[in-house]
Amino acid sequence: MTLYQAMQLRPHKQGGLIIGFYGHQPGQGVLLGLWRITDVMPGQEAFDRGLLKESLEPFEEQTGGYYHELEELEQLADLRMKLEITWTGKEVGWRRVLQKANNYPVRLRAEPAVPFTTVSDTSLVIAELRLAMREVTWQQGLGSIAGVYLITDEKSGRQYVGSAYGLNGIWQRWSAYAATGHGGNLELMELLKNHPGRENEFRFTLLEALSTTMPRREVIARENYWKVALGSRRFGLNRN
Repeated sequence: MTLYQAMQLRPHKQGGLIIGFYGHQPGQGVLLGLWRITDVMPGQEAFDRGLLKESLEPFEEQTGGYYHELEELEQLADLRMKLEITWTGKEVGWRRVLQKANNYPVRLRAEPAVPFTTVSDTSLVIAELRLAMREVTWQQGLGSIAGVYLITDEKSGRQYVGSAYGLNGIWQRWSAYAATGHGGNLELMELLKNHPGRENEFRFTLLEALSTTMPRREVIARENYWKVALGSRRFGLNRN
């Protein structure tokens, strides 16, 4: 998220502030955080120094714009994912320079930014996952099931199949991924060591919901079935 904010078409003053929002629905955004600009350099210099290699957006060797070194601040931390802003104007232009004359209505959300529907259509990118794992509805929905899940690295197309069983099931396992990006998995840890920030490309999909009372060996048997079916050992991120 910080790297995504760092590249801007125009330079901003060192010491200035950037407020980030997640556009969860048309015309609306929820607060992600607050950053201070500590340094500014041309985008080409940032590219040459390798500062853009893990960006979500591809950059060519001839890079325009400006790169901003950002320091995340704790101010407004209690309002993250809760404060919602109404974004006026064209939704394709999310960048705004705040002026006293601007009017952007805000409110505190009572409903979750990522609503839980059913387990049968659960597929979230990691930004959505981190929002969802904080919500009671998701904890209740995913904490009541075991199951087999798929992590797709959408940058490379490689996949990882995993399973969760026992108390709090899928919710507990996915909460670990939301916190670390790798959830303690060795292959994913190595991937993120070589490509910091790559977890922002991960998508989490529930393949099969199972009962939390199902024996561990039976859950793992279903996990192994999906590894074979999807080829995640030979072509993906599974080591075993």
